Amino acid sequence: MNEFIRKLDGLGRIVLPKEYRKKLKIYDDSKLKITLENNYIKIEKHSDININLEKLLLLKKILKKELDLEILITDLDSNIEECLELPKNIINKIKYGKVEIINNKEDELFKTNKNINIIVLPIILCGEVIGSIIGYSYKKEIDDLDKKILQLAISILIKDIEE
Repeated sequence: MNEFIRKLDGLGRIVLPKEYRKKLKIYDDSKLKITLENNYIKIEKHSDININLEKLLLLKKILKKELDLEILITDLDSNIEECLELPKNIINKIKYGKVEIINNKEDELFKTNKNINIIVLPIILCGEVIGSIIGYSYKKEIDDLDKKILQLAISILIKDIEE
């Protein structure tokens, strides 16, 4: 285990080691959860999408069945359920709150030779993008009804997060 000694500055701040930030994907705007446990300060990465995993999996299952799409629910860094690395262009669309439907595009996301139909919708809480719902299919084209249903699912997720 690596150990680092850091001094507090005048405002009580410390610098987290670069190696740790890189490994945990902690960036400039990342949120950290700080707790005090048995005289130890515990710092961990925080995700706003921290609702009950069972509810998340149920929502994903319902969406998959009703829309005939594969569904990924992500925070800004990674897929919560499958830890899938997302390409930079998809991450940027999510971070800037852009909704996009792409039909019959060569598959960059899953590195296959098939064409993919994909929709990326941001999850926005208090004006801040905190994650996304991504729906994709190799068979079915994605339409406005799929988009509306996924937007409804986002509303349900946000209600759960706010509670």
